[in-house]
Amino acid sequence: MTVEDTNAPDILWYIGAVDGEAPWDARHRYPQSFEGIREQARVLDRLGYYGALTTAREPISLVGDTERLRFVIPEYPGIKPPALLAEQAQVFDHYSGGRLIYNQVNGADPVLARYGRFHSKQERYAVSEEYWTVFKDLYLDSTEEYHGRYFEFGPRYKPAIPGPRQPGGVPLWGTGASPEGIAHAAAVLDAYLTFMGPAEDMGRLFDRVREAAAARGRTMRFGVLASVVVRETEEEAWERFEWQLAQTDPHSVLETVDRNLTSFHFPPLAELSSDDPQVQARIEALRAGRLPTRSELEFAPNMAAGLTTWTAAEPPFDIAGKGTGNYLVGSADNVAARIREMSAQLGVDIWILSGWPLAREAEIAAELLFPRLGLPAPATTVRAAALR
Repeated sequence: MTVEDTNAPDILWYIGAVDGEAPWDARHRYPQSFEGIREQARVLDRLGYYGALTTAREPISLVGDTERLRFVIPEYPGIKPPALLAEQAQVFDHYSGGRLIYNQVNGADPVLARYGRFHSKQERYAVSEEYWTVFKDLYLDSTEEYHGRYFEFGPRYKPAIPGPRQPGGVPLWGTGASPEGIAHAAAVLDAYLTFMGPAEDMGRLFDRVREAAAARGRTMRFGVLASVVVRETEEEAWERFEWQLAQTDPHSVLETVDRNLTSFHFPPLAELSSDDPQVQARIEALRAGRLPTRSELEFAPNMAAGLTTWTAAEPPFDIAGKGTGNYLVGSADNVAARIREMSAQLGVDIWILSGWPLAREAEIAAELLFPRLGLPAPATTVRAAALR
C-alpha cells in the first residue's frame, strides 16, 4: 500500500532530552541540550508524524519550530487548579492552532508526594474524574461557579484568550488497568493507551474498557505504545537491536531493578517470579548478573522485551509484565504487517512509537513504515541500510 489510506492509524513519536545510541546507559548518551529537543520536533513535523509524546516542560517552546505536529503532554490531575490548567491550554491552542493533547497520568505515591498530593490510589481516580470534567467546561469558556467534592470556585469572567478552541475540549488520553482505572478511563478519556504486549492480553484489556465506556454511553479511541527497530531486512533490524543491548552495562541495569520493582509494589528481584517461563528466564539472567538473550526477549514474531530511556524508572525487560520497554523489531514489511494486524484485530488507531537516537530512528521508521501503513511518504528520507 503506497497511497494515503483514510483508515491508516495515527503514528506518533517521542520527544525527550535523554537521547543517544543506547541512552539508557550513561556512556552512550548525547549531551542534553534544548537545541537537540528542537531538532527532534522539527524532524517529526517535517516527516508528517501526527504528534509526539513528550514531557511537560518543553512543548510550548517548540510550537514555533513546528506547523502540524500535535503535542501529547502529561498532566497529573489536581497538581494545578483546573482553572489555571484551562487557561494554559487555551494559550497553548491559541499559539499552536489547536494542537494540544493531554496525557492524563494518575501517578504513583512517591511522585505525587513531591507535589503535596497524598490521596489514596482509589481516591485519586475520583479526584481525577471531577478535575477533568471541570477542566473541560472551563476550557470551553464556562463562567459558572462550581461547588464540587474536591474543587470549588466562584464565577469567572470569560478569559480574554482568543481561539481556537478544540471542539469538545482538549483530547484526553491515558490508561489505567485496575478496575478503578478502567472505570475512570470510561468516564473521562477520549483515547485509551497501553504498552504493547501479547495481542490476546491487549484484546482482553480493551474489551473491558469498551464495555465500561459503553455502560456510560461513551466510545473512545485505542492506542498502543511501543519502541521500534525497523530496517529493510530482518537481519539488519535484529543486528541493531542486539548491538544496542551489547552496549549496555549489566550493572547499570541491575543497580535500578530492585528500586523500580518495589516502587511498583512488586517483590525485589531475589524474590520475584513469573508463571511465564520466558519471563522467568529474564529474571534469572538478571540475578546471574547478565542481560537476557534474544531468545529470552522475543515473545512473539517481531516483538521483544527491551530497554528504553524510562528503564531508569520502571522494571527492565518487562519482568513485571507491564509492557514497558517492549519493541517491534524486524523488516519494514513484517513490522508494518504486525501493526496492521494488531490495529485490525484490536481496533487500534493510535501508535506511539520510539527508537534511539530519536530523530534518526524517526526518519527511518517514517521512510520504511509510512508507505506500508497507507500514510504519505516523507518528502525527505534517509536510507536505513546505510545505518548501523
